[in-house]
Amino acid sequence: MARRPGRRLPALLILLTLAACSPAAGDGEPTTSLESTTSSTVVATTTTSSTTTTTPMATTTTSDVAATTGSPEVDAQITVPSGDGPFPSVVLVHGGGWVTGSPDLLSPLADFLVEHGYLSVNTTYALSDFDRAGFPEAVDDVACAVRLAASHPDSDGTVAVIGHSAGAHIGALVALTGDRYAADCPHPGSGVPERFVGLAGPYDVSRLGIAIVAFFGAGPDQAPDVWEAGNPQLLTDENTALDSLIIYGDEDGLVDASFALDFFEALSLSGSTSLLELVEGARHNEVHDPDLVGDLIVTWLER
Repeated sequence: MARRPGRRLPALLILLTLAACSPAAGDGEPTTSLESTTSSTVVATTTTSSTTTTTPMATTTTSDVAATTGSPEVDAQITVPSGDGPFPSVVLVHGGGWVTGSPDLLSPLADFLVEHGYLSVNTTYALSDFDRAGFPEAVDDVACAVRLAASHPDSDGTVAVIGHSAGAHIGALVALTGDRYAADCPHPGSGVPERFVGLAGPYDVSRLGIAIVAFFGAGPDQAPDVWEAGNPQLLTDENTALDSLIIYGDEDGLVDASFALDFFEALSLSGSTSLLELVEGARHNEVHDPDLVGDLIVTWLER
């Protein structure tokens, strides 16, 4: 179905507001109406009571995840459910506009998933500023966290990466090309998860302009190969075995709906399995709220 091209967001606005950590940062109207872009494949969802049996949560432990040479050590908050394992694992990747943020942003979602029987690795990654690029170190860090999750003694070896906003962009890179990163990671495995959940992600970096220059350390004219390697929209053919869930809110107010719609379309055209879900009434920094998306994610993971 033909769609009107999404409007480019003002790049500086994206940079400043994606970096905001408070829920109020997502206030405001979306930059384009979803009426003209939503297709019949989108399922509007509302929060319902979970039918999944919950498991009491164990004490959170912290483990160091080694990153590639030149990257700082990465701290991952690892939480193992109570009960008999092994458990499927999830790696959570926080947002913050590539320049700020911490795993605390996704702690409520991590706790929800642990309560439902998932081993959680809520990871940090190398942040960017105009003196230090985040790419490729940030991707190295998350790919290494995937290896840690898969090889953890309480894990069943399966991994789903769940990222919000800038973390969805980085998580998508790992989901599609994680085997290219974290060569010096001490944990075994490929760094490629079986599943990916993207929450309000800006996937096509060619549309972000100055908002993501710090992440790459140069503009697209100066480093076209780097921008291509860091653009999930162009990499969907790299892992056609990926199973993905792309979630966005119709009142995001920050990341245009067309990012999710176009990425979902590219994933589907690549031949991989992908599902697109709209959360009605959700603003940008609400799309990771377990009250809004927790049951949806668990239901999808357990199908």
